[in-house]
Amino acid sequence: MRRHYAMLLRRAASLPSLPLVASLHAAALRRSAVLVPSLIHAYSACGDLSSARNLFDELPAQGRTLSARTALASAMSAHGQCREVLGLFDGLEDDMDDKSVTVVLTACARAGMVDEGRKVFATVTRPALQHYTCMVEILGRSGEVEEAEGLVARMEVCPDRVICAVLLALCRVHGRVDVAERVVRLMWQYGIA
Repeated sequence: MRRHYAMLLRRAASLPSLPLVASLHAAALRRSAVLVPSLIHAYSACGDLSSARNLFDELPAQGRTLSARTALASAMSAHGQCREVLGLFDGLEDDMDDKSVTVVLTACARAGMVDEGRKVFATVTRPALQHYTCMVEILGRSGEVEEAEGLVARMEVCPDRVICAVLLALCRVHGRVDVAERVVRLMWQYGIA
């Protein structure tokens, strides 16, 4: 039954149909709190962030799971409330998973919160490629293109096309041809072309 509601919520979010999401919300919550992240996403996709926030706020403490927080953080970030995203994870930094870290770093990038992004990134024991990509974007948007390049050079994982494309785009924005040339050499070195 949960899969059925999850599928319906994805469909409602893709339409987007707020009346359909609201009726699914009422029916789904009677059955399972597991669907809360899907409901939050669906409300966000329909442009109704206040309903997504109200849904989260009305949850009991044990219902405010990491996936629900991450879904709300993603919705808030998508709707321009990036600074508020960090508050959702106060005191929970050690419990964040890859997805929640990526959502928070993305919010930091969107809002130009370089110091906050650095702090979040520093808490990650083994950063994944998407974390590095977010951090490159955070640094690059603030004009720290060489620092972003250095981060890519020191990564524990191999760079991919996405992170190189982000770095090259930042080089273009900031007029850093010298860094762009080094990035192209790095791409050749790793067989990324």
